[in-house]
Amino acid sequence: MQLKRIQLIGFKSFVDATSIPVMSHMNAVVGPNGCGKSNIVDALRWVTGETSAKQLRGQSMSDVIFNGTTGRKPVGRAAVELTFDNSDRRIVGEYAAFSEISIRREVVRDGQSNYFINGVPARRRDLVDLFLGTGLGPRSYAIIEQGMISQLVEAKPEDMRSHFEEVAGISKYRERRRETENRMRHTQENCDRLNDLRDELEKQLRHLQRQANSAEQYKLLQQEQRVMNVQMKALQWMDFENQLSEKKEKSDQFSVHYEAQLAALREHETDIEKSRLQSQTLLDEKDEVQKRFYGLASEIARLEQQIQHKQEQLKQWQQELEESELLWVELTQQSALQSEQIDIVTDEIEALKPQADDLQRVMNEANQVLIQADQRMRQSQNDCDNFQKQMSATAQQLEVSKTNISHYEAQKKQLSDRLAQAQTQLASVSLSTLSDEINPLNENTNILKSKITDIQATLLQLSQSIQQQRIVHQESQAVLSQGQGELQKIEAQQASLAALQQAQLQDHQADTQSWLAQQQLTQCDQLGKLIRVDAGWELAVETVLGDYFDAICVDSIDAVTDALNDLSKGQLTFMTAQSPERKQVEATKHEFEPHKILPTILSVIQHCDNLPSWLSSIYIADNLSEALRLKSQLQASESIVTREGCWVGNNWLRVSKSHNTEENFLVREKNLKNLQISITEQKEKLAELQAQQASAKATLEQLEETRDAQHKIFQETTAALTETQTNLSAKRSRLETLTQQQHRLISDIQQIEIQITQSETALTAANTTVAQFSEAQQLEASQKEFLFAARAEAESNLSAARVDAQMKKQQADERTIRLTSNENQLNVLTQSMNSNQRQLGQVTERRDTLKTQLIDADAPLKEWSELLQISLKSKISVEADLHAIESRLQTEQNQLKQYESNRDRLSKSLSGLQEEQQQLRLAQQETLVRQTTLKEQIAEMQFELETVLNELSPEANLSEWEEKVHKLQSKIERLGPINLAAIDEFKTLSERKTYMDSQVADLTESLEILQNAIRKIDRETRHLFKDTFDNVNTHFQNLFPRIFGGGSASLVLTDDDLLTTGIVVKAQPPGKRNATIHMLSGGEKTLTAIALMFAMFQLNPAPFCVLDEVDAPLDDLNVGRFCHLVKEMSKDTQFLIISHNKVTIETADHLMGVTMQEPGVSRIVSVDMKQAVELVEA
Repeated sequence: MQLKRIQLIGFKSFVDATSIPVMSHMNAVVGPNGCGKSNIVDALRWVTGETSAKQLRGQSMSDVIFNGTTGRKPVGRAAVELTFDNSDRRIVGEYAAFSEISIRREVVRDGQSNYFINGVPARRRDLVDLFLGTGLGPRSYAIIEQGMISQLVEAKPEDMRSHFEEVAGISKYRERRRETENRMRHTQENCDRLNDLRDELEKQLRHLQRQANSAEQYKLLQQEQRVMNVQMKALQWMDFENQLSEKKEKSDQFSVHYEAQLAALREHETDIEKSRLQSQTLLDEKDEVQKRFYGLASEIARLEQQIQHKQEQLKQWQQELEESELLWVELTQQSALQSEQIDIVTDEIEALKPQADDLQRVMNEANQVLIQADQRMRQSQNDCDNFQKQMSATAQQLEVSKTNISHYEAQKKQLSDRLAQAQTQLASVSLSTLSDEINPLNENTNILKSKITDIQATLLQLSQSIQQQRIVHQESQAVLSQGQGELQKIEAQQASLAALQQAQLQDHQADTQSWLAQQQLTQCDQLGKLIRVDAGWELAVETVLGDYFDAICVDSIDAVTDALNDLSKGQLTFMTAQSPERKQVEATKHEFEPHKILPTILSVIQHCDNLPSWLSSIYIADNLSEALRLKSQLQASESIVTREGCWVGNNWLRVSKSHNTEENFLVREKNLKNLQISITEQKEKLAELQAQQASAKATLEQLEETRDAQHKIFQETTAALTETQTNLSAKRSRLETLTQQQHRLISDIQQIEIQITQSETALTAANTTVAQFSEAQQLEASQKEFLFAARAEAESNLSAARVDAQMKKQQADERTIRLTSNENQLNVLTQSMNSNQRQLGQVTERRDTLKTQLIDADAPLKEWSELLQISLKSKISVEADLHAIESRLQTEQNQLKQYESNRDRLSKSLSGLQEEQQQLRLAQQETLVRQTTLKEQIAEMQFELETVLNELSPEANLSEWEEKVHKLQSKIERLGPINLAAIDEFKTLSERKTYMDSQVADLTESLEILQNAIRKIDRETRHLFKDTFDNVNTHFQNLFPRIFGGGSASLVLTDDDLLTTGIVVKAQPPGKRNATIHMLSGGEKTLTAIALMFAMFQLNPAPFCVLDEVDAPLDDLNVGRFCHLVKEMSKDTQFLIISHNKVTIETADHLMGVTMQEPGVSRIVSVDMKQAVELVEA
């Protein structure tokens, strides 16, 4: 992967479209200070995703846009594009198939950046992901600006790690890990929200399940109650007589049984008291034995510890005694040997002292002779050196003069050749052709700019329209959603009310429904659905007709009577419309006073002919007092009902109260009608809103399509403008270059002619000087032989004297060294023997002490062992006594528990018997009262008791029957308020709960997968980071001595955790032992950073590397080493070097100059050095 081209337009000082070709692996950028060289580095950093204006030497992102000069206006847009050759497929992923990849970034004055990859709009994240693992990035080690090279090695350990992650290709894992953690966090949040919803649904489901179960039970129990309620009172009365006699007999039995149980209880309480006394006695005995047992155990542990400690102490003393014996023998032998060596060394010292004095005197005499010979040699050598210098100067001046002659002749020839070449080049320069080509490009550029301005205005207008249309679309969508919510709310209310109505109408049982279906009566209306009642009289009508609301309205009663034999069981009511004649009869037959004063209930019932005929004898009154006032005038079949639901007859009164008017069937039916009307209106309103929303959406889509089309035209026009401006800039640059070349050639020709004249004059002077120095050289040759002979004789005498003096000095030094060595040896032996004597005394004293301690230690050890054996035997005996007492205590406690259990059982039984006896007496009295009351209730219900008893089956059991009826009534009462719509709501919420459970399971599985992915990423990161660190450290250790000519350097981890550890650079140049990297000089830091950077590149070479004046702190020697390394690295990486150093510039294969002929505007002049050299050589 290589960088082919850098294109800039409007970026900082590069206002015109500028194309910078990168044609080789070694490219140098040169130019004066302030011409815009570093702007190229900023452009590379910016286009690769830099978001900090501070890193680009600005305060805001819009500062990168050309801000104008004294002669140019500011521009509104800046763009930079890089083109890469990806033929080696280093870029992977979706762009791996492209052999050429371009990335482009644009910014406008509002600071908004746009990114493009291969001309397709992309996100900054896409661009950053594209370069992950390649070493490229806005702040990677591949782009080193001024002053940053030394900061690389001074970076914090965490920042240094980021560079290594890029080298290792871990940055993509880090990004993937961050995305995985974000997904895990979002997944966990979703899971938590779902769990909250599930918990809320579970609460609702538990509530709805209770309501649904209650509704189901309500239906079943209501049907069962209807069958059993009629027979209950008769069954109860039938059994009351038998219960009275049975209860009296049972009461006598309870008294006898109670006395027997009471005697048994007194006997058990006596046994319990005896058992408690025996248990307490055993507990006291156990405590006493237990104290003895614990005392013996503590004494045994103490004796065992003392014995063990004394045995270990004896073992240690025995070992010390053996070591002392061995050391005493060794020290005695050493003392004897050292005494003998002292005597030998003393004798040798006495013999060497006279010999050393004689040899010192002879050495001094030989040194005097050597000094005299050396003085004579120095004088002779000075004479020869002075003469030799004189001869060399003459010969050098002669050679210089000859060289000057050759130089002037070659210079004259070279100048003549340059004059001819310049004249030829001047004749070949033509400016008219380029001027003709530039004019059409200028016109085309202006046309394209005008077109782009128009398109931008159109796009701005379209964007505003789209924004407004989106607001309209969102508002219509919000209104539509609100209307749908209201519709759902109304439909839910309708469903709930409909369910309550259907429940009150009491659906027929399966057999009844089957019969109705056979008679084709299932489609007939029920009376409750046909009735319409005037406002305020709903409760009155429901009090009268409540039991008839489920009546089926048919055309004729005769039509269904023939088929009634096929109905096996069930209860049905049929009603037909009254004939007009019948209505007239019913309306006129009542001639008593209430009929003249009060209207009938038929007057408040509208639009219903299917009504019972007896309604014409029921009148309505506004209140109860009015009805009671007229009650005495009523006939037996007539009655009055009030608005509040009070129904008054001649000798009876019926009251129906309700806490909530919505529980009234007719009110609910009226509400259902109103809700149906609201639903219809809401649906019509929703249809209009949906049409408006669809229209807004279509308009928005049309505007977006128009904007996309205009944006595509804008991109094509911008690309054409960029290409035209690039061509125009190239043409202008070429014209400017040719103009400058023409002026330069004219000036060169004039200078060459002057230099040719100067060379001819200098050549004549040089020939005269050569002749003069040749004569002087011949005179000096005759004096040379005499001086060199005298020097040879002096050298011979000096050599003989030096050999004699050295021999004498060597003999004297040998004697002195032997004498000094013996004296030192004598001192060492004396000190060693004294030390051995002191140590021998200490060892002897310690040995005697240990022997005494070993003898004295046997007596207490035997005493302790005997005491231990006595204590162990006592412990065994006490432990046996303890077990025996515990066994007896456990037996006694078990017996006590059994007594107490029997007593509690008898007490509970006596309490139950006493309570039952009292209840039995109350029950006898209650039975008499209830029997009388029940007979009165049966009479009030207009039934004969004997008739009801005769109709009951012989198997009917009063107690069992009464229990069933009581349980049934209790169940109905416990159900409380019934929500009949809860069944469907429970089913809907259950399905939603099941769906959420599956979602939670999926999210939990996703979390596990993401956690496994993070663990895998961490493993790969550790492995890659460790390998990268080791390899870079190895390369760094090898490169550092090459750059410095010695020394050592290494990389050190700050932590054991490879996922978070930082990296510290340790560097010590030759001869230095600095503690930290901060103690190095600026040049040393630069060289260290270069070594580290190149070590990274050896492991993971980036596609290109930018070095902005990194050689500024280096001297020529280190610059040469730096250039040599860069040349080696350029085999794998393209280098773009910005420098002022000539040595660095000479290593480049391609030279690019940045000029600023027009103030504030940078331009590029590119030169291929190989082609330039070939042109010069040609």
